[in-house]
Amino acid sequence: MNQLFINTGGPAWQLISILIMLVPVAIIVIKHKGNNTYFQSLAAANLLFFISACIMNNYIALPTGMVTFINGLSIIMNAPLTLAFLLYFTEKTKNKKIIRNSLALMLGIIIVTLCATNYSSKLALNLMLLGSLLVFIFSSVLFIQYTISGVYEKKDGDKAFLLGTIVFAYGSYLLLLILNMVSPEKHATDLQSLFGLITIISSGFISLGIAMLDQGKKEIKVTPESKPKKLDAGLTQWDNFNFY
Repeated sequence: MNQLFINTGGPAWQLISILIMLVPVAIIVIKHKGNNTYFQSLAAANLLFFISACIMNNYIALPTGMVTFINGLSIIMNAPLTLAFLLYFTEKTKNKKIIRNSLALMLGIIIVTLCATNYSSKLALNLMLLGSLLVFIFSSVLFIQYTISGVYEKKDGDKAFLLGTIVFAYGSYLLLLILNMVSPEKHATDLQSLFGLITIISSGFISLGIAMLDQGKKEIKVTPESKPKKLDAGLTQWDNFNFY
């Protein structure tokens, strides 16, 4: 699987699937979140995938060296950009520091590896595997905590939905990248098609998740009954250890 986003469908399906990758960017602009650094990271990740998909499906003609650079950049930088977006879901300074340190470590590994070795598609996919693992771990922890918050406190369901989409996407990426590592030549075309399909599905649900953000805040009305109630000891302990 040396290249991602090769669509084996017809021309119409190819065009539709590629354009779907732009939908999250459009929703970010419509929701006036373009000035938010975290959402800029998410938009950049989708734009890189969009450009790479256009090149791989022959919608854009570029010199071979430029094609290799853009394709490699989209593979390597997708996970770090998504990891930066996860900072949007963390409020505690300590937890932000953990993610930022992980992001800095990831970027350091990328720089050192690219400087110390010759670039190859296998190297790019291995770096994406490492980054995807970090994104999957942090997004899973945040997803569980926001889901619990939604169940007990009736809030943050929109964030839990968005995080669930990221967990699905990067969990799937991890599985495909591990399969590719175990058997690089076997079912390479199928893995490319699956990677593109997962990206398209996750782009659609991420767009829906962004559109849902902040909707609940508009419906909240302060009433005597809505004042915070004392939680039991178990929930209080969970709140002390939560990650967001």
